Amino acid sequence: MEYRRIDEAPGFHPAEGVYLRLLADGKRMTLVRFDMEPGAVIPPHSHPHEQAGVCVRGGGVLTSGGRSIEVEAGMAWVIPGGEEHSFKAGEGGAVIYEAFSPPREDYLERALGQGGSSP
Repeated sequence: MEYRRIDEAPGFHPAEGVYLRLLADGKRMTLVRFDMEPGAVIPPHSHPHEQAGVCVRGGGVLTSGGRSIEVEAGMAWVIPGGEEHSFKAGEGGAVIYEAFSPPREDYLERALGQGGSSP
């Protein structure tokens, strides 16, 4: 078993006003926490990883596959691999937990300070 405290998890800034903490990284999945400042944007992008998320504080607008929804605390979603998506935090910012499968090796590399380049 591996474990870590959220406040001690390695992380990086994938976009201005966004901090990603790598909470857990297994053989089949990656779990992260996004802390987003008010108005912060994760620009449109896609990746082959399936992505499931839940907003636990704040909210914003999630756009995926050409459809936009207003996200608030308590909402969860799944984004298929390969589907273009983006997120803009609302006035109160947002705290979001997301799981990715297969694992995000690029996040692991960036969190440990080894480079990488995708949101």
